[in-house]
Amino acid sequence: MRKILITGASGFFGWNLARRLRGGREVVGTFHRSPLRIEGVRMVHLDLAAPGEAERVVREAAPDCVLHAAAWIDVDRCERERETARLVNEEGTGRVAAAAAAAGARLVYFSTDMVFDGGRGMYAEEDEARPINRYGETKLAGERRAAGACPGAVILRLALMYGSGNPVHGSFLGWMLDRLERGEPVSLFTDQHRTPLFAGDACDAVGRILDRPDLRGVLHLAGPERVNRYEFGLRAAAVFGFPAGLIVPVRMADLPGLMARPKDNSMANRKASAALGIVFTGVDEGLAAVARARRGG
Repeated sequence: MRKILITGASGFFGWNLARRLRGGREVVGTFHRSPLRIEGVRMVHLDLAAPGEAERVVREAAPDCVLHAAAWIDVDRCERERETARLVNEEGTGRVAAAAAAAGARLVYFSTDMVFDGGRGMYAEEDEARPINRYGETKLAGERRAAGACPGAVILRLALMYGSGNPVHGSFLGWMLDRLERGEPVSLFTDQHRTPLFAGDACDAVGRILDRPDLRGVLHLAGPERVNRYEFGLRAAAVFGFPAGLIVPVRMADLPGLMARPKDNSMANRKASAALGIVFTGVDEGLAAVARARRGG
């Protein structure tokens, strides 16, 4: 596919994706509030909550494929501003999907491991999605809108992702490293388990999907290790050379006012690994790759 539209190219994942896919393709990216410059990518404004905006952007870009990465991802804000979360994550996705269908473009929609209730973990694609917070609800509704408008769509559920961030939007890892560099403690959950996904693997997976027009349906992109956030933080501190004592164990119940989060929304990646021929990167290897990138190597 020669022309790609990436919504949310100013976000953490969209930025990584645009930089990975720009070689040999015409890439158009969208931003909402952060008009980042990405060499080799034409950036345009998109407000997903505004009627007609998605249709205009897709029509003018005339892409072969739409990679829909734009979303509201702040779990607590989605809970507080429930209607706006719906407008962006559900209605906005519906508009993008309908516009992609009208343009004859393939659609890849990026969803989340937050669509699961966290009751048991290591979820497969066939397991029932039962979100317990507004963010998960709106992303699952977005999955249904995407599949309804584009039956051939690929829906990628992404695990907690880490990697190199842009100047405006970093990953969970970037936030943590910024605090550690200032000598500030980082409180991390011991009772929430995820399967951390290296951003490079996610970008690699999308590149392979672009070369596989036969693929459709739901795939889980997740790392090979089930760890809690505290363990992830300890391993990051070791790789980046920070004192382990700065990583403070807490339980979700210790933080008053925290919106509901699944306790174990780890995901199995067997289906995606087999379909795409990817061996997903382990935590220590992925962290080491980010450390090399931060050093300029």
